[in-house]
Amino acid sequence: MLRSSLLALGGLAVASTLAVAQQSGVSLSPFVSFVPEADASPLAGLSLSLTGGPLSLRAGGHLSVRDRAASSTFSTSMRPWGADADAVAYLESYNYNQHVLFTPYVFAGLSATATDSGRYRVMHQGWSYGGGFLAPMGSAFGAFGEMRWRMSQFMLPNAQDALPATREMRVGLSFRVGGGGTAAEIVHVLSATDIGSLSEQPTSNRAASRVLSTAENYVGVPYRRGGTSPSSGFDAPGFVRFVFSMLGVNLPRLSRDQARVGERVRPDLSSLSPGDLVMFQDDGGINHVAIYVGRARIIHSSETGGGVRYDDLNSDRGKWFLEHIAAARRVLPDARGMLLDLARGFASDVPNGTDGPDHAPRVPSRRRD
Repeated sequence: MLRSSLLALGGLAVASTLAVAQQSGVSLSPFVSFVPEADASPLAGLSLSLTGGPLSLRAGGHLSVRDRAASSTFSTSMRPWGADADAVAYLESYNYNQHVLFTPYVFAGLSATATDSGRYRVMHQGWSYGGGFLAPMGSAFGAFGEMRWRMSQFMLPNAQDALPATREMRVGLSFRVGGGGTAAEIVHVLSATDIGSLSEQPTSNRAASRVLSTAENYVGVPYRRGGTSPSSGFDAPGFVRFVFSMLGVNLPRLSRDQARVGERVRPDLSSLSPGDLVMFQDDGGINHVAIYVGRARIIHSSETGGGVRYDDLNSDRGKWFLEHIAAARRVLPDARGMLLDLARGFASDVPNGTDGPDHAPRVPSRRRD
């Protein structure tokens, strides 16, 4: 019985959200675990997740909600507790009418479990693996459920003399720390490079200038949902994809996929450089993208703005976008003019794969530029 209780302890597997899932930042997740094979009490815990794109690093701990008797013979009581560190990979989200229903994920990690009493401590170290799903319930939080198989030793489940894995079911909530990516300003995680070398800056500046000058040519092209060309109109990701294609960069079709390519940049104005892609979340996920111009300005194809236009993020209208920033990526054309294919691995033409319109304050028709 004691061994069964010890094997039941465990871990973290709380997914951060991007809509909540895949969204760069930090998440706190309270949870409750249940172990069918053991008679231990439910376990309550808290985890911290550091997320960058489709990957996440997580650490957390838990404690039995009440003491339990070590045996029916002795009065000694004990309280199980444990801690885990996991790596999580998010899979493709399931959507309905542009709303993210849930995002499945898989994970594996290391764990340490223990039982304390007044006289002794029994401790085990091992690893665990499993999968689950995250359902966004808003722009900054979601609910999750998962199943974990816990190994009490460092061996494969099918190894000779391996103890059977213990099942653990977990449910909980995940809360992003700070809205609009502000948590990423505090903690730098899963970032390739924050500041380029001085030798790279002139090339980067020239590449950004090419991006902005190309985008400028299409100011005034009307907005059309699903649009990908200046002749018929652009939606937000269609405009960005077209501009970069003119410079030899092939981007994914949807803004949520564009948020997974290139170099991650902290989504705050102090970290953005001209030419960076800025993603915005609305309706439960990332569904709008713009090109950062500099001086708190963006150029994008906006339904509420009537088409391709500039917006000042410090204006009354721009504050909506500023409050909904979810991610930023740095994607620059190849300095040698070679094709840079970043759409590989993403569906180039997703059935019904269009982003919905933004919901910023609408620009009166007489003021559209």
